[in-house]
Amino acid sequence: MSPDLAVANEPTPPGSGLRHAAREWVVLRWLLALGLSGAVVFGATRGTLVASAEKASLPPARAWAGCATGAPNSPMGSAERVTRTSAPVGTLVIADDAGHLPISRVYATLAANLASHFGSVRVIGTSGYTRGMLGRYRGGIYLGVSSEQRLPVALRHDVRSGDTPVLWLGYNVEKLGTPGGFAAQYGWRWGSFVRQKITGIRYKGRLLSRDPQDTDPVRTVVPVDRRQASVLGEVVTAGGRARPWAVRSAGLLYVGEIPLDAATETDRYLAVADLMYDVLAPDTGTRHRALVRLEDIGPDADPKAVRAAGELLARMHVPFSFGVYPVYRGPLVPGRPQRQVRLKDRPEVARAIAALLKDGGTMVLHGYSHQSDGMANPSTGESGQDFEFFRTHWGPRHSLVYDGAMPGDSAVWAGERLDAALAELRAAHLPAPRMLEFPHYAASPADYAVAARTFAARYDRGQYFSPAWHGRSPASPYMYEQFAPYLLRDTYGSVVVPENLGFVTQPPPPHGEGSVEAIIAHARAELVVRDNVASFFYHPFLGTARLKQAVDGVRALGYRFVSPCTL
Repeated sequence: MSPDLAVANEPTPPGSGLRHAAREWVVLRWLLALGLSGAVVFGATRGTLVASAEKASLPPARAWAGCATGAPNSPMGSAERVTRTSAPVGTLVIADDAGHLPISRVYATLAANLASHFGSVRVIGTSGYTRGMLGRYRGGIYLGVSSEQRLPVALRHDVRSGDTPVLWLGYNVEKLGTPGGFAAQYGWRWGSFVRQKITGIRYKGRLLSRDPQDTDPVRTVVPVDRRQASVLGEVVTAGGRARPWAVRSAGLLYVGEIPLDAATETDRYLAVADLMYDVLAPDTGTRHRALVRLEDIGPDADPKAVRAAGELLARMHVPFSFGVYPVYRGPLVPGRPQRQVRLKDRPEVARAIAALLKDGGTMVLHGYSHQSDGMANPSTGESGQDFEFFRTHWGPRHSLVYDGAMPGDSAVWAGERLDAALAELRAAHLPAPRMLEFPHYAASPADYAVAARTFAARYDRGQYFSPAWHGRSPASPYMYEQFAPYLLRDTYGSVVVPENLGFVTQPPPPHGEGSVEAIIAHARAELVVRDNVASFFYHPFLGTARLKQAVDGVRALGYRFVSPCTL
């Protein structure tokens, strides 16, 4: 392998395999929930279509300024603008390459995405490290994936020098020096691996979750001199016993695992996202911002419900965004042509969308038809329910299986479909958004590349693929979804606006996922990230009562709602 470690879809050497098979289902749990929700959510809107032509005219064509179709600037360089030109900039991510483990490249991708919030990023393999590399960067992130990795002498020397702060995750910290010498320098020594059942990670006074199915080892820390070493987080095991999980001293910040492939909105992954500030932007102050997005507004939407949601948010002085798809296709019925309605043929809906823009909303393109032409993907072929840019099907016990790219998928196919969507918006006298949200947050790497070239930003939880996946069905075990707590530029090249709190479902559960209470609980957990963006979405047909409850609840935690284009 070359010194620069590939982080996306590189061929896997023979015999290498993907670890963590036990957590594959958990990693995709949120995506399954979103796919399942379509059948319920959109079943409630079918009665809104009208058979006769509407008398209202399309909204007057006009230019929209500001955030109406805007997008945020890239985070790349945002932290570097305040740094002297001669000072080191950027982040060096060092990922183990012993055995060419595909999971190492996955972790490298996820770590690089998070680090992009702080500026430019370079990823290399551990064996490719040479003397002085760390000194050319503001900070470093080491991913200790393999206990069999040999650490280059140069890496050990440069980390021990303390000249460049390093966030060290996982294995191999014991290879930095002898136990005595290490403890004398850092004020702590490495401890044993946790064998008991882990109930969570305590960080900044909050107990963050850890998937019970996660069987990866967690190394504990033994403080020797607390004047030198600051314990920043603890692993809590059954019975309430707590032992140090993260510690900082002398330019080294150590975490006893690699919690990057998080499975829930309250995972200890949030602690690592916050600890990156310690290494890459330690002077950052506390700031908590929030986003709300109105979801799945297509030609079949109820214009009164759409207007009501926008008017409520405007009265509450809440900036917002909204996702639009311009072509509706009805469910597949054997022997009948699939019904199609274009947004330009629903002037009341087009005028309701224009009203959202007047109320301060930011338009986001949510695909062309939010379904796959002529096929069930995975349900009925109806807009809003089905996937558009990725193949899926229902597996045993109604489990959702992600298969892979769409038939005929290519950069040309994706580009033509997105161009057609923008043309449909213009035909309805509406502007072309500069942000894209893939339906159900699912797309192929080729589609992501087109999105990066065509749009200023995406608004989603990106999915990233292990190089162990060779494009054959199923893709599910090789997909990793990332819901970051702040703005990124990911390895596909897109600026990514985060969505990380979830959504309200129908029918409303009294508690648990899909409830207003869950959204507020997720936002509360995210407060551990000192400068974060908490984001949820909401379907207008649900009415305005729970939308107001969610906004009020998030605000009560100290968040300030902003427009995504101002991030």
